[in-house]
Amino acid sequence: MSQTASRWLGALSLVVFGGATALAALACDPGDAGTTDGGTTGTVQSDVTFHKDIEPILQRSCLGCHRVGEIAGFSLEKYDDAKPMAALMAAQVETRLMPPFHAADTADCKPTHGFKDDPRLSDDEVALFKAWKEAGAPEGNPADAPPPYVAEDQALPNSDLDLTAKTAETIEGGNDIFQCVVYDPALTEDKWLDGINIVPGNRKVAHHALMFRTPRADAAALSGGAERFDCFGAPPGDLVGAWAPGATPLVLPPDVGFQMTTDDVIVVQMHYHPTLDSSEVDQSTVQFRYIDSEPAWSFQFALVGNAGSAGQGLLADPDDRGMPEFRIPAGSKDHVEDMAFTVPDTAGFDVPVLLVGTHMHYVGFDGRFSVKRANPGSNQLADECFVETPNWDFNWQRGYMYDTPISELPTIATGDTLQVHCEYNNTMGNVFVQDALKQQGLAAPEDVYLGETTLDEMCLGVLGYLLPN
Repeated sequence: MSQTASRWLGALSLVVFGGATALAALACDPGDAGTTDGGTTGTVQSDVTFHKDIEPILQRSCLGCHRVGEIAGFSLEKYDDAKPMAALMAAQVETRLMPPFHAADTADCKPTHGFKDDPRLSDDEVALFKAWKEAGAPEGNPADAPPPYVAEDQALPNSDLDLTAKTAETIEGGNDIFQCVVYDPALTEDKWLDGINIVPGNRKVAHHALMFRTPRADAAALSGGAERFDCFGAPPGDLVGAWAPGATPLVLPPDVGFQMTTDDVIVVQMHYHPTLDSSEVDQSTVQFRYIDSEPAWSFQFALVGNAGSAGQGLLADPDDRGMPEFRIPAGSKDHVEDMAFTVPDTAGFDVPVLLVGTHMHYVGFDGRFSVKRANPGSNQLADECFVETPNWDFNWQRGYMYDTPISELPTIATGDTLQVHCEYNNTMGNVFVQDALKQQGLAAPEDVYLGETTLDEMCLGVLGYLLPN
């Protein structure tokens, strides 16, 4: 990486706060891009059947999770499985709760490019589920069925190294478990990677996983020398990838990679969801794929938000008590925190943005990440929204990678302002608040502050960007 790029990366780190489970690629069976989002104005058909109309959609967007042995809890692979779920499926797709992909076009955010691995249904497809339910969920002619479903290979193609955890974790009880696992590739020379992946040992309980590049000494300090340790909030290093049921391995575009040195390890933050009726064991595997030579582009992550002062960082809001403060009052159902950060000197280089996302905890319900450009080009918007998650759900986090060539990616440059907008509901009307309070043995909401535990909050924009080597 060039000295200019290194200086810029160091400067950017001054305006971000490294704090939290900021990204997870959680989408059931990614499927094809090109779907639409929004209302349900599609044309209702009267002759809709399972095999002809519903089964192809399930194969593309749902069976990554909803099949035997996967974490969804029930299968939709066969007609007899799907028929009893007709009303539930129609309701879930109409509200856009399923498939879980929470980026959406809103009045305030219309991204200029689509996202890769977008499983969302079109309005017409949503209408098909409603029509099928209202027709009594007919099976139709089995001859109309698509070819049998074949799950995508969850392995990283041409992996150079597979590391399996040496110790197993037992998952049982009623609460979700967040645990970090240290994987040491023991590199003897610095390496560039263009792919990384985690293969869960037990898909019944593996909900999602985040992968961080961490100096070996830092990982040892966090874990006390153990392979596994409990972790929830702060990321143990630099985010480099994620996994979720149905998601494909992280494979970067051609001539793009990220570097690992001989002093680096990978720390995986596993989110386990117990089955409630059985005791399960997991030993997951991390896969690495190396590049023979230094790529043209270095892929980097930054978590933008969670810090700052008036005018630069945390901005004032009506609930502040004097100076700007990150505080979500108990009983507030529409509290807002806004943050703004100026992009440091990029030496005249426009920095391509490859991946975006938002991050909050349990009190948040809407996040938006955007840029206000100081000197927009002729083909750029002065104000561009990268992504909005208007139905934020901590349990269904993911990052959103643009589905466009590098030459057409959105860019940021010197003097641009990165803006993070987060909305919160700190009342008992928020079911996630109810759950968080129950975990802490509390009966009523309390003021929520910036932090890393269950009853703390965050406000982050996730930025995956490219620097020239």
